[in-house]
Amino acid sequence: MCFLATGLQAQIELNGRITDGENGEPLLGATIFSPETQEGTITDFEGNFKLEIKNLPIQLSVKYVGFMDTLLNVVDDSFLDIVMTVNFDLIICTVNVKSSPILVNLPAPIMRLRKIEIQREDQTRLDPILNRTPGVYMHSGALNTNRITLRGIGSRTPFGTNKIRAYLNEIPLTSGAGETNIEDIDLSFIKEIDVWKGPTASIYGAGLGGMIHLKTENNFKDSWNHIKNEFTLGSFGSIRNVTSLRLNNDKYDFYLSLNDTRQDSYRQNNRYERQGINLFGTYQFSDRYSVDVLINYIDLFAEIPSSINMDVFQNEPRRAGGSWGLINGRENYKRTLAGLSNHFRFDPIGNYNFSNTLSLSFAQRSGEEIRPFNIVEDKSNALTIRNILKLTKKDYKIFPDFSLGFELFSEQYDSEFFESLDGIKGGRLNENEENRFYANVFAQSYLQLSEQISLLAGLNLNSTNYRLEDLFSADGVVDSGEHNFNWILSPRIALNYAHNSRWSLFANVSHGFSPPSLEETLTPDGAINSDIQPETGWNFEMGSRGKLWRSKLVYELSLYQTAVSNLLIQQRVSEDQFIGINAGETRHRGLEAFLQYTLFNEPERGAFFISYTLADYEFIDFENQGEVFSGNKLTGTPPHHLNIGIDLASDFGLYGNITFQYVDAFPIRDDNTLFTDPYQVVNLKIAYDHELKISQSSWFDLGIYFGIRNVLDEKYSSMILINAASFGGSLPRYFYPGLPRNFYGGVKAAYRF
Repeated sequence: MCFLATGLQAQIELNGRITDGENGEPLLGATIFSPETQEGTITDFEGNFKLEIKNLPIQLSVKYVGFMDTLLNVVDDSFLDIVMTVNFDLIICTVNVKSSPILVNLPAPIMRLRKIEIQREDQTRLDPILNRTPGVYMHSGALNTNRITLRGIGSRTPFGTNKIRAYLNEIPLTSGAGETNIEDIDLSFIKEIDVWKGPTASIYGAGLGGMIHLKTENNFKDSWNHIKNEFTLGSFGSIRNVTSLRLNNDKYDFYLSLNDTRQDSYRQNNRYERQGINLFGTYQFSDRYSVDVLINYIDLFAEIPSSINMDVFQNEPRRAGGSWGLINGRENYKRTLAGLSNHFRFDPIGNYNFSNTLSLSFAQRSGEEIRPFNIVEDKSNALTIRNILKLTKKDYKIFPDFSLGFELFSEQYDSEFFESLDGIKGGRLNENEENRFYANVFAQSYLQLSEQISLLAGLNLNSTNYRLEDLFSADGVVDSGEHNFNWILSPRIALNYAHNSRWSLFANVSHGFSPPSLEETLTPDGAINSDIQPETGWNFEMGSRGKLWRSKLVYELSLYQTAVSNLLIQQRVSEDQFIGINAGETRHRGLEAFLQYTLFNEPERGAFFISYTLADYEFIDFENQGEVFSGNKLTGTPPHHLNIGIDLASDFGLYGNITFQYVDAFPIRDDNTLFTDPYQVVNLKIAYDHELKISQSSWFDLGIYFGIRNVLDEKYSSMILINAASFGGSLPRYFYPGLPRNFYGGVKAAYRF
């Protein structure tokens, strides 16, 4: 009986979360230990911890660099919600200002965009949000035509985004062909966006350009039950409506929203309609087991205006390009994303705590695209399994946090091509079935080596396989085949040193890769090209982050160089066909700077920010079709990109912002004979929110807002088609015109209970 009693006492487990009292952000690497028994642990990336003890009551010491030490007298095993207070006499660089995207204590090239950054406009477009982040440049030809580049990676993709991975919580938004379409996700239910810049060899793959992680608003602590509606009207027939319902208690938190976005748009043949349903939530079965669920459905119809040549861009920018307007070129598709994540904490084993997250997700898409040269009908089904096992050692002097896991992705893509008879479907031209598969095995460790030094290390092992089956035999040619790429090992290591004079230094070395899509592995006659190889690159980076003047001035400065080998380019062989070739090497050297100054005592009352990117990107060894481009500037990325803005808010509910963006001229062609014109865009928004208290536990919120985009009515190209070719004697069509001065306004109402 004595033995049994001792064993039961050893099973007491304390669970809790440690957050920054200034803004509610989780604190990574905070230490919790017993001065009497010297047992302790640290918090994970979400600020959570668990500590096994033998007896209650117990006194615990909580420490985190830059915050006041805290002593707790714990009398029972209730969940510990610990809020830390900033010590302004110590290190300030480890705390996070509410409106700052800097994560100073994390030794990695990452910026976090919070609600204040996402809501600076009407949330219809993603490009102004991402373009304020150093190192990011997003082209936007239309709501359904975009290209995101991170540090110049992905700038040569013709009509979309690749070489950059993206996730919605634990659901991949990147297809098996490497294409990413995050612009389809309505921003109304996104809490924050993490932008990982450069190769990210870790638990989210090893994308050469980086990773964009969209996160939903699951949070038991700071959310009320609510019913909310927001309605927006804008220029060019723009209409957006979002209705949402949120229900939560100490066991669950669920959110449902319906969104409808429509726009006639500025150009011919550019009507856009998108309806969506979003459901996500968490159910806490016990302190050790919880389940997350997410369902996202999109029904999209969009006309395609395409690009235009220089003469049309200068004189008739509203015209549709080529014959796209004449045949009413368009696309429509339906897409469903569904995911389920299980989080479980095991009983401790010795000095080690274990937790596991198993995620299953499914993506289905079916659509049609009407083009002048053909009509394509396609559908895809993708299944992803992710599992992450996390280990934490209960020794506060070492502070390890180790994760090991895998991700398996399988996608089947079926496509049929038909003749386009002035936009009417004709005879079948081709029918293919593609199977795309990849496997990632990864490990990541965070070590708080001392109060000043932390280390983040990651390792990713990838295998990619494509299989093509030609189902069309009428042409007498069967182009079926399989391509297995060699296993690729991508490491990463990063160090952070937090000095006690309110700043930190960090250094990062990482490797990444980008496999060609199946289409890029095909020769012009449709056969598999087994010689083509993935792009690979090494990134070397160092910089400093910090907070000065009682945390009112926040800064980040980063210098990096990425060397990319086996450069993949999409070579146009006909009006509707591109093939991939390995054409050489590029070097990406750059400087990124972010500065934010809090104008008043509270950061949410006013802040001024500057975001700047210096991009020196060039071809080191590049030859294509007998032409040598070595030494030329890389196409598609501006060498200077500057954003300046100010956010202001009053005590009585009036708030607003004004932002300025400058984009320098950059080359359109590899031979550097043609450049864009530099441009600047000013955006403005003003809003008013008012809260009415109905009872002790219910409120009614009202809001109204008005905004102007492109205040100065600048004429510019918001997207460029790199190396556009000329067919049939027509001029090359490089340009997608940006919107002239335009307006929007809206109202929102919510009942909180």
